Formats: sequence, C-alpha cells, structure tokens
Amino acid sequence: MKRMKKGLWIIVSVFMLFSSVIGCSSGNNSNSTSADNKSGNTDTTTSTEVKTNEKSNEPVKIKFSGWGDPSEKEVFTKLLKAFEEKNPDIKVEYVHVPADYVGKMNTILAGGEAPDVFYVPDGDFGRWVSQDLLLPLDDYMSKSSVDTSDMWDSALVRYRYNGAVVGDGSLYALPKDIGPTVLYYNKDLFKKMNVPFPSADAPMTFEQLLDTAKKLTVTKGDKVEQYGMGPIWWEGFVFGNGGQVLSADKKEFVMNSKEATDALQFAADLSLKHKVVPDGRALKSMNDGQMFETGKLAMMIQGRWMVPTYRKLNFDWDVAPLPANGKWSGWSGSVGLGVYKKTKHADAAFKLVEYLGGPEGQKEQSMMGFAIPSFKSMANTDVFLQPGQKPEHAGVFIKAAENQVPGPWTQLPNNKWWDLLGQNLGQMWEGKKTAVDLMNELKPKVDKTIKDGNPVLFK
Repeated sequence: MKRMKKGLWIIVSVFMLFSSVIGCSSGNNSNSTSADNKSGNTDTTTSTEVKTNEKSNEPVKIKFSGWGDPSEKEVFTKLLKAFEEKNPDIKVEYVHVPADYVGKMNTILAGGEAPDVFYVPDGDFGRWVSQDLLLPLDDYMSKSSVDTSDMWDSALVRYRYNGAVVGDGSLYALPKDIGPTVLYYNKDLFKKMNVPFPSADAPMTFEQLLDTAKKLTVTKGDKVEQYGMGPIWWEGFVFGNGGQVLSADKKEFVMNSKEATDALQFAADLSLKHKVVPDGRALKSMNDGQMFETGKLAMMIQGRWMVPTYRKLNFDWDVAPLPANGKWSGWSGSVGLGVYKKTKHADAAFKLVEYLGGPEGQKEQSMMGFAIPSFKSMANTDVFLQPGQKPEHAGVFIKAAENQVPGPWTQLPNNKWWDLLGQNLGQMWEGKKTAVDLMNELKPKVDKTIKDGNPVLFK
C-alpha cells in the first residue's frame, strides 16, 4: 500500500480514455440498490437477471479493479484464477490501472459507472462513501465465515461510516491490507560510524533520534555528504509527543496545542537548525528514497510496502519503531476492497471481496512482503515474519500495527481542510514561520473549512 495523501487526488478529464479500459459497469442507475437498503441484497431486476444466468448455465460476470506493481498484478491474477475455480458460476475481469488510479476512478464514478469490486484507498473512502458509491457490507458480514474479531481494529475502523464521520457506523469495505510506518536504517552505515543500532523494542526519544542522526551525518566543508535522517513524516511525531490533529469529535483542529507545535518545531529544526535531514534543495537532485538506496541516508521513515524493494539492496538494513517521547505511536496506511453500490451482482461481488480479504487472499498477498495481513493471527506466523529474510526484526511491524492509528486524512468525508493544512506547512519547513505562529494562524481557517465541508457533523 503506497502512502496515499497530501491532496494527490485531482480529477482529470480522462473519462473517455478510462472508459475504454474499464468499459461499462455491470450496473446502471435503474438497477441500483436503494439508499436505505442496508441488507446488501439486490433489487427485483437484479435477482431476475441472476436467475436467468443460472437457468442458462452462464456464469455471472463481474469486474475488479486496482493498481499495483507487476508483482502485485501477478499475485492478484493468480488469486482471481483460484477464485474462479472455487466459484465456477462467477467470472472476473481484472482491470489493472497502473497509474493515476484515484483520478480515473473519480472520473468513472462521477459518470455513474464503475467496476463491481475495486480498491478503496483509505484517504478516499470518506468521499466515496459519503457520495453513496459503496455498498454497506454489514448483513453480508453477519453471514460470512471471515472472523473480523481477528482483524486489526485500526484496519477495520477506517472503513466504517455513520453518515457524518469515518470510524463509526456500518462497514463499507474489507481491508486489503494494513501498512504501518516504521524507521528503516542502514546497518552498514551504523557499523561504519560505530553507532549502536536502534532498539526494536522501545522507540527512541526525539533527543535520542537527534543525537543518533548527528553521529551519522557527514559533512565536507559546508556540504553534507551523508545525512543521518530522512524527511520527517510529521504526523507520527505529533502523535508521538502526545498531540492530536483533530479533536475527539472531529469538529475542531487542535494542532495549535503545545504537544503538537513542539513536535512540529522539532521536526522542522532537524533540517533548519541541525542539518541532519536534507532540505528541499538537497532533495531536488536526489530524493530521500534514492539517498537511502545509495547509502547517503542512514535512517528514514517508510511503510511496510518498501520491503520487497529493499530486499534487493546490496547493504544490510533493518527496522525500528518510530521515534516517540513515550509509547509506540504513529499512523498506518491501508487499502480497502469495496463493492460498487450500483452493481447488478452484489452477491457475486461480495464473494470476491470475502475471498480477497479473507484468509486465503491475505496469505498470498502477505507472501509478497509488502503488507501485513489483515488477520492478527496470520501476522504472527512465518507467512508474514518470513524468517531468514530481511528485515531481521519484522515483529516491529506487528507492534506498530497494534499501536498506530489511521492517518488524519481518513477521518472526515470532506478533506479540503487537510489540503489547506498541507498547502501552508511549507512556511514552517522553510523557516518562514514558527510552528506555534503557523498553527495559531491556521486554526480558525482550518476550523471553518472543516465546518463548511462537513455540515452534517454539526447538525
């Protein structure tokens, strides 16, 4: 699961191009399920159509869409074939979208057509579910063999919606995966610089991180040749210092608290003051991933999804908890598997979701190494831990999943407030404004954007 946030989703005019790839959905407006149908059952027309297929012995045809690199595409092609063998009455057309998935899905969904089953990024779930584009799954799940009590709660909760906020109410997607964020580090550089490895059991404090990063930073004159730490994913630092982004009722922006602004300023000063993190100018010639892969960066924050890539590196590396002034914390990413609300074949579509999100589908995906399985019991086996392969301390991901929360961009249906925040943070990273001044300045503007964009929350 790639990190999907920061206002990446710009709807582009690609409907004609994308519709030629996806084609017509198996549903249309006249056959959509009613808005108050919480059972997930299809309407009379749909039922008749399914029976006709059964009488003619023709399999039901559904479409499934997602993105992913070649290895993910290969695994899902294999999974879909196995699904069809187990369900000969269902045929699945796999529509793989290698680039701009969300932009294309936004366009096709706005046109009233979509694949029957499709990837639902957690950052886009709120918008899609609030637009009544996803089928509620509660009644289906009540009859399913999938044990949700064995799933990570932080994975499930981000696909719930109560009509006002995300995180509560009916379930509208099953998690395809959960991807905690952790600290990756180059063990060879640590050995070379005679610096002790970070603990796999307890997070470094912010000051310990700074001290370690200073020891791993190499300068020649006024030029930094090796950085101790990569760019900071600030959300984890805010959480790790006891701060929050939104209030508990999600009606208010609270990043002007001392806990949050102290964490933000510390993160900014790692580059501005201490020079242990590359600034924007340094990252123009080589990004943080390239720096880490070429041995010019000792530590960086990333998700589980980088493991397959990093296993190909020619140096030794491992993972540790995100730095925090206290207990384990941070955020995790996820992608869900949702059913299109207007599908004609809800039963068949849910069967596919159940299979891909269930034990067999999760096992195959976990073997690739890029995500933690949605089932806690499976995560604690060799299927995920994969002894003998890097990272040595794969259990760090499990404890991170237990303690990390969905990113703040997942909490409200309308995310214009998040875009506003992101558009202004550059002033802090560039040293033009302090964290305290910027957050106090932004608070009334962000609060207004939250209220204007999510009026149902304030009724």
